[in-house]
Amino acid sequence: MQYEPHEYANLFPMMRESEYQELLDSMKKNGYFSSCPIILFESAILDGRNRYRAAQELNILPMFVQFAGDKFQAYEYARATNFAHKHWTDDQLSVIALDLMPYETELAKQRKSAGGKTGGGDHKSAEYKNQDVAKQPHLDKDKKREPPARAKVAQKTGVSESKVKRAQAVKNKDEKLADAVKQGTMTLADAEKKVKAQERDKKRVELAQAGAMVAKSDKWHVYQGDIRTWDAPRQYDFIITDPPYPREFLPLWETLAERAAKWLKPGGLLIAMSGQSYLDEIYAMMSKHLQYYWTSAYLTPGAAASLRQKQVNTQWKPLLIYGLNEDKYSGKIFNDVFTSGENDKDHHKWGQSVSGMTDIVSKVCLEGQYILDPFCGAGTTGIAALNHNCFFDGVELLEENVNISRARLSE
Repeated sequence: MQYEPHEYANLFPMMRESEYQELLDSMKKNGYFSSCPIILFESAILDGRNRYRAAQELNILPMFVQFAGDKFQAYEYARATNFAHKHWTDDQLSVIALDLMPYETELAKQRKSAGGKTGGGDHKSAEYKNQDVAKQPHLDKDKKREPPARAKVAQKTGVSESKVKRAQAVKNKDEKLADAVKQGTMTLADAEKKVKAQERDKKRVELAQAGAMVAKSDKWHVYQGDIRTWDAPRQYDFIITDPPYPREFLPLWETLAERAAKWLKPGGLLIAMSGQSYLDEIYAMMSKHLQYYWTSAYLTPGAAASLRQKQVNTQWKPLLIYGLNEDKYSGKIFNDVFTSGENDKDHHKWGQSVSGMTDIVSKVCLEGQYILDPFCGAGTTGIAALNHNCFFDGVELLEENVNISRARLSE
């Protein structure tokens, strides 16, 4: 006869594969220890799932013992034996606590209605007594008011109630992620990040769908296109943009400089945000087509970004400023430090904050001027431009980003 795990047993994670392999090797070498029987309840495995699996794999007949108590005693036995012999992380325990909650709630109700007792009599059969297995736990007979279920399971599992609450938030959004935390294959923090990413992706899709229906505007336009082939409908007072930083995109910097030489009005500037890793190469490529003007600092909030390949923690980005060759900038005076008030990756993984782009636009541009962002992304530069009463054109390669930009700019 084949046995499946009981629902009480499945409240707890199985062994990690490395631990199971150790058990398998031990049973292969030493055989099955009769002092560790498989405990059965309601024709299912209450305790001993891993031993049963190993015995089946090795074609060994294990010893079985029937649990003689009622369902509440069986639950408490499963809980006690698992916590006695397993070593889980706090992250795992936070999800285990969630799964225990309905059982603990029902147990509390039964205890209250029974005056502090669940089940009755001697719940050990003679067969069970003859096996040297762990004693079943005594029930708490405290008749004081029961604490809330989440607080109770947090206390019993040894984790904070706030952590159980975080696990609940993950489970409400994605049960598979919660189960991965429970099994120990993912941390709770990583699961929370994935939930946030899923929510961002969902909002992006909804925003893109709304943007596809947006009517044209006289103040802004977002084009789907490639800057290598896109034809600009006009020249611009400023090109303000944030090209991609990874090395594979370096050739786009020279393309940007070459095209900007045609897109800029006389007296205009290109202001491009850059990473620091390849600045020497970027400066060389840009100077082939434009005249170097200045390098400003864009201060980023929060913890420093770690560039491990360079062993540097950075809290700012260079703003590379170029003008047309043999031309003179004719705009207003500006300070060379700009600041972002917060991070914003909700609409694009490489996106900048509205506050940061607004700081650049408002300090450099005059109202009524035309701004172009040829790496438009989710349209943040455009929002800053419209907030400053400027006109805006954006160019973006991906249709979804184009529609997200249109939706945001139309708000």
